[in-house]
Amino acid sequence: MFFIGSILLIIIFIAVMVFSITSNNDVKSMTSKSKLIRTIYLYVAALVSLIFVAVGTGTILNTALRAYVFPKAEKGGYSRCNEAPTVCSFPEVQKNAASENQKVKLDEIIADYENWKKDNTGEECFSAERQRSVVDALTMLIVALPICIFHWRLIKKEKEEKEENNQ
Repeated sequence: MFFIGSILLIIIFIAVMVFSITSNNDVKSMTSKSKLIRTIYLYVAALVSLIFVAVGTGTILNTALRAYVFPKAEKGGYSRCNEAPTVCSFPEVQKNAASENQKVKLDEIIADYENWKKDNTGEECFSAERQRSVVDALTMLIVALPICIFHWRLIKKEKEEKEENNQ
């Protein structure tokens, strides 16, 4: 979802740059239908990028609140941090009935499980998930905010020109 949204915003940004460069001087000579399409496009692009800015800001705020204000709320949130891999429930009992090769495999499974527990439980897991969340949100802000500002300035500029022409 985020990847598709980022690509969409980049495409919109490139389209706007090309559109504004080629037609910025020709706004006065555009037909009313072209002006309407341009206006609709500018408002939709500004709205979409504003939504992405709001989502990014909300994600950063949500992550900060979970990490510092309500730390217990975070503990049940990240599914990766709460799911344990399948492990034999009674390794000692099963080891007694196993061959040497199977005992080695069981020891490897238990060692892997202990490594998994170290990396995927507690603060270590939550910290990694928090960082991923903040990176995604900042990326969204870095991409969407300039697009939103650019479109909004074009809208304001056209509105001011229209008001000057009406006076």
